[in-house]
Amino acid sequence: MKNFLALCTAALAAITGTVCAQPFPSRPITIVVPYTPGAGGDLIARKLAPEMARSLGQPVVVENRVGASGTIGTAGVAKAPADGHTLLSTADTITMLPYLYKHVTFSPSKDFAPIAMVANGTWALAVTPSLPANSLADLVELAKTRPGGLSYASPGLGTPHYFLMELFKQTAKIDMLHVPYKGMSGLVTDLIGGQVQVALLSLNVALPHVTAGKLRLVAVIADRRSPLAPSIPTLQEVGYANFPFAPWIGLLAPAGTPRPVVERLHRAIGQALASSDVRDALRQQGLEVALGSPDELGTRIRADMERWKTLVERSGVEPE
Repeated sequence: MKNFLALCTAALAAITGTVCAQPFPSRPITIVVPYTPGAGGDLIARKLAPEMARSLGQPVVVENRVGASGTIGTAGVAKAPADGHTLLSTADTITMLPYLYKHVTFSPSKDFAPIAMVANGTWALAVTPSLPANSLADLVELAKTRPGGLSYASPGLGTPHYFLMELFKQTAKIDMLHVPYKGMSGLVTDLIGGQVQVALLSLNVALPHVTAGKLRLVAVIADRRSPLAPSIPTLQEVGYANFPFAPWIGLLAPAGTPRPVVERLHRAIGQALASSDVRDALRQQGLEVALGSPDELGTRIRADMERWKTLVERSGVEPE
């Protein structure tokens, strides 16, 4: 009996070893986007996919799993097998979700294995041209002379736009009326028309209107000035040191994904980002290529989670 058990154990070990030794990838890879088609993370995933497929030797498909502010698709990837065949294309907003929604079942820092930072974005603080403010200092001074007389627009409570504008108000010691919208199109239209005076926009959303003379930029929120708007200073440059909230897009895998698999995926992403077609697509979205290591992305996720936790708690917004 002992010999029989020993033989069974050896056979099981041999089978397990064979399975574990299978080359990666052994089947098609799915990149899950937890938002609707056309969003930044979706467009980037669809540009990366064919380039990654060439490098990995397997098809790479993009699947949109939308709903519940991105938590459905994100939670699904967290529960997927940790073998590198299911990835998540996500943005910095993932680090806000645990503090905004009670139903969130995942931790961005514990339930995912970072693969790579793909791109950095830029927030742009835009004002309507009718406002006599050509700089951030002008805007702050104007707001101080008109307490509550200026309004800023956001896509609603619980959005980065809202929290960052509230932080700016607190830091600058000014008062502006918050006007929530249900989407960006109506918000931008009213900002151009002067119905609201200030808004925080993605740089790629703001730039066409700036070029047309319909909006003016007074500052950006980013790690450094954007090459797309090099004359516009960052908030940190002009004395607002508590704004390390630059948007980013990256790829994650379920926690426990073997390190060699993570490194193989990271190399494939790096090769994809070397493509001029991919880089041009990022630039059109107002994004800069920012290939970060898995460890760097993990550090960024943990730091952003701490920042958003503090900011949400300070705002008094209760999780839904």
